[in-house]
Amino acid sequence: MRILLVNPPRYGKTLYSLRDEICFQDVSYVPFPIRLAQLGAILQENAAWSVGALDANAARWGWDDLARRMPEADVVIFQSAAGLIKHDAQVAAIAKRKTNARTILIENVVAPIYSQRILHDFPDIDFVICGFPETIVPDLLRNQDHPAGVSGVAFRGQAASAQPERPGDINKLDDLPLMAYDLFDPRKYSIGYLDAPLHERIVPGIRLRTSRDCPFGCPFCLVGAGRGRGYTGKWKSMSPARVLHELEHVVQTYDVHGFFFWDETFTLDRKRAAEICDRIIKRKLDIEWRCLTRIDCVDEPLLRTMARAGCKLIEYGIEAGDPEVRVRLKKRFSDDDAVRIVRATRTAGIRANCDMIVGMPWETHDTLSRTLRLAKRLSADNVHLTMAFPLPRTEFHDIAEAEGLLQTDDIYTKMVHERVRVGAKPYVRTRALAARDLETAWREIRKQINRYYFVKNVLLRPWDMRNVLAGVRSPKELLRLVPKAPKFVLKHLFGTRG
Repeated sequence: MRILLVNPPRYGKTLYSLRDEICFQDVSYVPFPIRLAQLGAILQENAAWSVGALDANAARWGWDDLARRMPEADVVIFQSAAGLIKHDAQVAAIAKRKTNARTILIENVVAPIYSQRILHDFPDIDFVICGFPETIVPDLLRNQDHPAGVSGVAFRGQAASAQPERPGDINKLDDLPLMAYDLFDPRKYSIGYLDAPLHERIVPGIRLRTSRDCPFGCPFCLVGAGRGRGYTGKWKSMSPARVLHELEHVVQTYDVHGFFFWDETFTLDRKRAAEICDRIIKRKLDIEWRCLTRIDCVDEPLLRTMARAGCKLIEYGIEAGDPEVRVRLKKRFSDDDAVRIVRATRTAGIRANCDMIVGMPWETHDTLSRTLRLAKRLSADNVHLTMAFPLPRTEFHDIAEAEGLLQTDDIYTKMVHERVRVGAKPYVRTRALAARDLETAWREIRKQINRYYFVKNVLLRPWDMRNVLAGVRSPKELLRLVPKAPKFVLKHLFGTRG
């Protein structure tokens, strides 16, 4: 059987499309396709299957390029993300037109909940995966002609199989083979991290997932909404030895030294995180990396160890400035704890990016004001304030739907047939604020946060911008910075779009 894995072309003309389990983003770095690379490695273990791959996103191909280069295949598997499904479904159309292959969609936000609507709207898609593709796809490939018995698969005429109660799960991550780097060469990819205030350095690197799931169940988060998506709320992880094995393979085989740990909470097990760092240090593995975690999952000794192991950036989910709101968001730490950990992170030599959200049902003008005050107190390298989005069947979505707060009659249409980005605008009103008032307040607070950090971290600390110039390798690159400077100032100091 000839199997082709496809990462579709970029959506925009300048940035790359990051397609993942939670949502899509426009990013300046070239994101490594974790799901396809891990799936490809598993499929390669079957000697009867010939596995190939095309990453049109990384290659900067358009649809015509993909159509010309798509080889003959029996099965074409492609990934997508909420907000890109209509765009990415062209992969299936090309596959049908050129090879008449069976087509499989991997998308974990909308597809597991609305699989039959997707199959109806996009007739070139034959199967929709509802859960973890690493366990479901191999079973489907072995039973294509009789898919009714395959858990976690939706197909036409079989609505009952679209949303199984217990889709395939992965319990022993150490048993996973190394990702298929022969199909997706790490040297083609990159990661980005803050190396100066409001400035992202792009370096060769890949994303790597060393754990799965999350026990916290935040109401806005897809991972906490496990129905039909494969999540169980039971955290599972690779051992430190397994993590080091993959890191060393990438470094030694491809001379790539950048990593983005794409775990929901990398330091959930502090002892494990410290052991990973200790092994990196003892083996003198020269790498630079970033991760995501929580304020209540790190401490000062661990931060110092992470810095010694090459950690350059940590993203913290602070979420809200009101302590009672944070409790509802499953973040049970105080303002003082948040300020202390962010300060300790920077003292250790690691940049700190703090994510905060507004727009949950209980949002008021008072809670918004507290979020602004805490954002300034944090003294982070950057604070990213976004608008909460009611992802289908999350607790947030269910509350908004039950209380009539949703500002759309059909969230499916918004997420499939429109280019919806999380944080673009409010799709809910709160119990106290109309959607328009919420959006106005959000934009004003975000403007104030940007201005505050521009003054504090750029105007008052100009020497910290030396890393921007340090990355300039030619007069041509320096000239590229010149037109960006006025836009940078206008955006962050005056809140314009430059």
